[in-house]
Amino acid sequence: MVKVLTLLFVLLVLSECSTPSTSAPTNVTPIVATHVQRDLATPAPISAPTATPLTAPAIAPAQPSTIPPERPTALPPLLPSPTASGAAIIPSFSYPIGMPGKPLGDGFFIRDGAQVENTWYNPGYWHTGEDWYTMRGDTAGARVYAVTDGEVVYAGANYPGRVVIVRHAPDLYSMYGHLDPSLKVQVGQQIKRGDILGTVLRRGDKTPNHLHFEIRTFLTAREVNGDTPRYSFRCGVNCPPGPGYWPMNAPDLPSDLGWRIPTHVMAQRMFPSDAGGQLGEVVVATQPISSSVSLWSASPDQGTREAVGELELHPGERFR
Repeated sequence: MVKVLTLLFVLLVLSECSTPSTSAPTNVTPIVATHVQRDLATPAPISAPTATPLTAPAIAPAQPSTIPPERPTALPPLLPSPTASGAAIIPSFSYPIGMPGKPLGDGFFIRDGAQVENTWYNPGYWHTGEDWYTMRGDTAGARVYAVTDGEVVYAGANYPGRVVIVRHAPDLYSMYGHLDPSLKVQVGQQIKRGDILGTVLRRGDKTPNHLHFEIRTFLTAREVNGDTPRYSFRCGVNCPPGPGYWPMNAPDLPSDLGWRIPTHVMAQRMFPSDAGGQLGEVVVATQPISSSVSLWSASPDQGTREAVGELELHPGERFR
């Protein structure tokens, strides 16, 4: 009899000022779909100073998206597995983008974070974040969500598009770039994981529409975007959005300066370390990387085991 069902369902994700829409990027990170979206009322749009690297191509003025905001269709409630004490395990982090009626992250792929060269768009520069794209269609209008609880400490800029920065701890910030001017939040607002921040901008240049997403340890850092920036990015002095890029010939890597690889941070902090593998439901992605998974007689940490069958995967299926 099968003692343990070990199911891993992963989906691909898209990325930033990244590869042209005619070819798929080579640096793609698989993600696991989690959490369901929720909405907030829409406050007045927020304006702020210009913030875009000098090396970026010419940008047409940002225009509001023509896609009206929608309240995402609610999914059936997830059924988290209980802990030993019987309490449900609730993830503390989730992904920053989603489509109505689907788990956050499902239907998107990313180009990986800070250690990936921005070869086609800005050769010679590291990319300091992740670019998220829809796997099908246009990313403009996609809903952008807070990855965890925090306070909005910045909302403005023309990146192009607006930038929202959320402080989660004194040394942990998430940054969401290329948003439509009609933001859903404002500076000083306390938000929860899964609160909607805005939508992805419909750009007026040749760069494919996408979300630029960062997790970093600073709001402003002296040499990056503080009072004495080392390089002449257009963002300028004391500019919270920052450059989004870092020269490859610099003496330090983005990780040395405080940029982190977002999906690594979220994966490491999503569930408590003592969860004991009881991580709730698994949802089959819209486009799973495999049409089936193997079923095993025991989990990998239980010594000798053998494959006992194959389980076909169908998009949207849910398993404990």
